[in-house]
Amino acid sequence: MAKVPIVYKSTHRVKFSELDPYNHVSTGEYATYYADHRMEGLRDYVGWDLETLGTLPFMVWVRRMEIDFLRPARGDQEVTITSFVREFRGPDALIECAMVDSGGTNVSRCVMTVAHIDKETSRATDWPADVMALFFEKEAP
Repeated sequence: MAKVPIVYKSTHRVKFSELDPYNHVSTGEYATYYADHRMEGLRDYVGWDLETLGTLPFMVWVRRMEIDFLRPARGDQEVTITSFVREFRGPDALIECAMVDSGGTNVSRCVMTVAHIDKETSRATDWPADVMALFFEKEAP
């Protein structure tokens, strides 16, 4: 039976300070939106707030983000971001993210690669099975 990923969801209202002179969200802000979305999701869905993250025996490290800009997001617009872990490959979690406007139109999408880093060695290590399980729905008995 295929594992069903847990989808994180958050909303964000575009602020004035996030805009370029053309009233579009600045390019670099997208990476911030996606990273903050995942960290808020870890807090809301897994219970890993910033304090808890500091106590874990590992760190999460964003290795890469590939962002597709589909339509501009504009000032005071509300956007919804969703994401889920598509798969684990050794130390890497591949996370698919999407941003839509209030009408459901795709604004942006992203694939984020997040590494599992052992705090003791500061080296990337495979994601433990019990931690991977936190990102998928529990199977029905």
